[in-house]
This record gives sequence, C-alpha cells and structure tokens, in this order.
Amino acid sequence: ERGAEDGVKIYASWNGATEVATWQVLAGASPEELAPLGSAPQQGFETVITVRTTESYVGLNAMNGSGKVLGTTSALKLEDRT
Repeated sequence: ERGAEDGVKIYASWNGATEVATWQVLAGASPEELAPLGSAPQQGFETVITVRTTESYVGLNAMNGSGKVLGTTSALKLEDRT
C-alpha cells in the first residue's frame, strides 16, 4: 500500500518456505524494469517492509541465507494515493 510521502508498505508471507532468510524489494517504472531497492530479514510468517520509492511497480525476491533467489513475485502496480 502507498502512503504519504511515497512510503510503500509491503507485506511478505513465507507460506511454509522455511529456507527464506531475506526479502529483497524490487522497484521500477514497469514490470520489466525492476531493480533492487532494499531488503529486510524474514520475520516469521509475515514480514512488513516499508520502503520509499516514486516508482510505479514493486516486487519481491525470496532469498536464502546464501543470497540465492528462491522465488520471485509478480510485479505489482502501486496505487496513486495523492
């Protein structure tokens, strides 16, 4: 969800994949242009990640402790809440 001052709150759920150690946040102007924006350690069943971006799309990579990508979400278009 997009809030004031371009803050974006992302909810990531591990859905039983116990090897997920980190969530890498991706952002970009289109689904094909996502690039790493930041990351957060996995925190139990659901991790809440807040990032600042003016990009239109975000996504996540689920990563293990060695930095290997285990899975990737589809790009999600952020709602404009201005």
